[in-house]
Amino acid sequence: MLGTTNSVVLIILTVSSSLLFPISEQYSNCSPINPMNITNCKKLVTLGAEFGWNIHSNTEIDILFTIRPPAKWIAWGVNPGPQRAEMVGTRALIGISQPNGTLAVRKYNITSDTKLGCRLKPSQDFDDVIVKNMKGEVKPRRYMSIFAMLILPPDQAAYNILKLNHVWQVGFEADDALMEPKMHSTSLQNVDSTETINMTTGRGLSIGHRQHHLRTMLALRLTPTKTDDVISVNIFQGIAILKPNKTWLWVYVGVLGMLGLVAIGLEIFTWTKFIYNLYRRSTQPQASSGAGQRPDTLPEAEDIDKIYNYNNSKPSISSQVQKLMNLTCLVS
Repeated sequence: MLGTTNSVVLIILTVSSSLLFPISEQYSNCSPINPMNITNCKKLVTLGAEFGWNIHSNTEIDILFTIRPPAKWIAWGVNPGPQRAEMVGTRALIGISQPNGTLAVRKYNITSDTKLGCRLKPSQDFDDVIVKNMKGEVKPRRYMSIFAMLILPPDQAAYNILKLNHVWQVGFEADDALMEPKMHSTSLQNVDSTETINMTTGRGLSIGHRQHHLRTMLALRLTPTKTDDVISVNIFQGIAILKPNKTWLWVYVGVLGMLGLVAIGLEIFTWTKFIYNLYRRSTQPQASSGAGQRPDTLPEAEDIDKIYNYNNSKPSISSQVQKLMNLTCLVS
C-alpha cells in the first residue's frame, strides 16, 4: 500500500514539474553554416533539428532551419496564435532535394485539406507574412538547411516574437519536378514537432514534447512489478483497517462474486459452443453435390477465365477510398 502511494506521489511531482517549468534549451554550436551571421541557435526537441535566428525588430527576423540527412524534403514554418502551434494554418517554407544535389525552396500554405492527403502545391505569397532572401543549402551527409528573412504583420495577437508558434517537419518522398512533398511519417517525433518560442530568450514551450514525456513517465511508473499487491486484497486490508459497517464488506464480496459468476458463465458458454460445433461437423453427412460443396470435377479453362476477369474487374476498397479522397480534394 505504501509503495503504491509513493508511486502516485512521484507521478504527481513529475507531471507538476513538467507543466510548471519550460523545457530547457541547449544553446550550442549548430551545424557549421551561417549565411546570415546568425547569432542565436538551439537544438529543437524532435527530429534532430536545429533552429537559428536573428531579431532586427519586433516584426523582422532572420531564420535558419537545419536537419541532418538523409531526407527528401525538410520544412519549417510559423503558425498564427494565440492558440498553440499546429500543422493546419502554418505558413511553411519547404525545401525539396533535387536530382542535381541542390535544395529548392518554395512557400506553402498548410490547410486542413493537407491532412486529408490532398496534394500540397507551392503558393505564390502568404496573405500576412512576407518572405525575402529565401534559399536552401545542402552539404551531402552533413546537413540540409533553409534560411530566409521574414517580415511579420504588426498584429501581435497572431505573430509575437515573445511567443511565436513554429512548426518543423521532414519527409522522404516528394515530386521534385512539381515541387510537391508527399505525406511524412506519423511517428511521435513527427507529430510532436511544434513549439512556442520566446525569441528574445530562446526559451520554448513544446506541448507535444511534454505529452511524449508524460506518456513515457506513466508507462515506466505504471508497469507492474513483482512486489505489486493485488488490488482486491488491498481493498480487504483497507476495510479491515477502517472497520466500517459490515454492510460494505458484504457489498464488496457480492460484487466480486457477481463478477466471478459472469466470468464463469462466459467461459462455460464459449466451451459449450466450441464442443457443439465440433460435434455438428463430425455428424453432418457429406453431400456429393450442391451449393457450398466441392465439385467432383475441376472447372473448365473458360470458366476459370470468366472468374479471373470478374475478380479483376471489381474495384478494390483501397482504390475506392483513394477516389473518394481525390473527389474531396477537388470539391474543397
